[in-house]
Parts: sequence; C-alpha cells; structure tokens
Amino acid sequence: MFFQNVTIGAKSCEEGNYDPKNYPIIGDNVIIYAGAVIAGPVKIGNNAIIGANAVVIDDVPENCVVGGIPARIIKKTASS
Repeated sequence: MFFQNVTIGAKSCEEGNYDPKNYPIIGDNVIIYAGAVIAGPVKIGNNAIIGANAVVIDDVPENCVVGGIPARIIKKTASS
C-alpha cells in the first residue's frame, strides 16, 4: 500500500544508462506512508512499514517499522 507523494527510484542515473539493479525491490504486504523516499538498490522486506517522510537508503528487514532521515528501525513487529 502506497500513500500520497511517495518517491521510489535510483539515487542517480545517467541519461540513457538505465540499470534495474539501481532501483529498490519492495516485498509483499509493505506499507509506505506519505512523503517517504526509497532510493537506490535497497530491498524492503515483506510486511515492512515505512513511516511518513522517511528516507530509506539502506535495506529494511522483514517485519520492521522504519522512520526518520535517514530511516532506521523503530520497531520489529510479529511475523504475519
């Protein structure tokens, strides 16, 4: 589930040099709240929650809540 004004993409890319390895991979049942940014080749684990206005530049493990700039783990949730 994505809320408004979420940005997902590469940290940087050169014109004409698109490489899918530079973009995030988002798992299943992930919630991304308003204004969050997910940049670069990061992996967002299943059942993760990305807080509003968080900036994610590192991998997020499964079943975790992250927030802040840069995002850090706030809480680990029970697996679904």
